[in-house]
Amino acid sequence: MLIDVAISGDRNVLKKEAEKILKYKDLVLEIQRTWNVKAKVIPVIIGETGTISRPLRQYLRSILGKNKIKELRKSHIGHCTYTTECTDVKIQNMFHG
Repeated sequence: MLIDVAISGDRNVLKKEAEKILKYKDLVLEIQRTWNVKAKVIPVIIGETGTISRPLRQYLRSILGKNKIKELRKSHIGHCTYTTECTDVKIQNMFHG
């Protein structure tokens, strides 16, 4: 499972999800071929004001652990600048404790 987290403009959430899936398509195929396992990309894209796509709920169900969209939205809005590093840390903390 490859998880890619990004903050996007609200209007570009779906576009960004599609870009992430396409970006890692070859890597997923290579992982599956090399290790004979199933692999997939989980794009976690959140709009700058908390906008999410409908498929995000399904993506999050495939990640083990406690993960709530409400917490994802709160994890970045108003708490830090919009950097991938800051968001990654907050989302990782939400999934792991």
